[in-house]
Amino acid sequence: MVSIKALETRRRITDATVQIMLTQGFPQLTLEEVAKQANVSKGGLLYHFSSKEELLMGVIEEQERRQFQQYQTYREEGFGPMEAFVLLQARRDEEFCLDIDTVLFLLSLLKENAAFVEERKKQVHQFFDQLMEQADPVDAMMIRFTLDGLKMSEHFQFGQPAPDVRQALIERLLKQARKIDQASK
Repeated sequence: MVSIKALETRRRITDATVQIMLTQGFPQLTLEEVAKQANVSKGGLLYHFSSKEELLMGVIEEQERRQFQQYQTYREEGFGPMEAFVLLQARRDEEFCLDIDTVLFLLSLLKENAAFVEERKKQVHQFFDQLMEQADPVDAMMIRFTLDGLKMSEHFQFGQPAPDVRQALIERLLKQARKIDQASK
């Protein structure tokens, strides 16, 4: 069993990693800089993450954990499953949008770690299987793929909508999600 202190240290390390990537850029991401920002020794960092690659996989896992936690919070606040999904995806893009170099590195890292990728795929499939049990699969997939396209355009900074168009798109997706959620009751 991992101690609360160890979990908090891991979280500080992953938070520092994200902050460096977002504010300084991926080229500035070194284990030394992460340790400094997280206020841990390099040895302490290496105790939790034995390499830069493992650290980045830890960041992905931490982001997934936070997304799941936020989704659960939306559900507890009374939002339906599809509406909670749209809110989650729209929010995530606003707080965790990486530059193209970082995205490409993460994709290459994932390509080299098949077991890690398979676990992510399994979790995504389970999540969407649950969503589609409660909704028309075509409607659910239209919302999902619209959000996926929006994320890609924002990450790669290619064809992204103006802020007012983005907001209108999210509002329309939320309206559609509410209809799906109401129809499944």
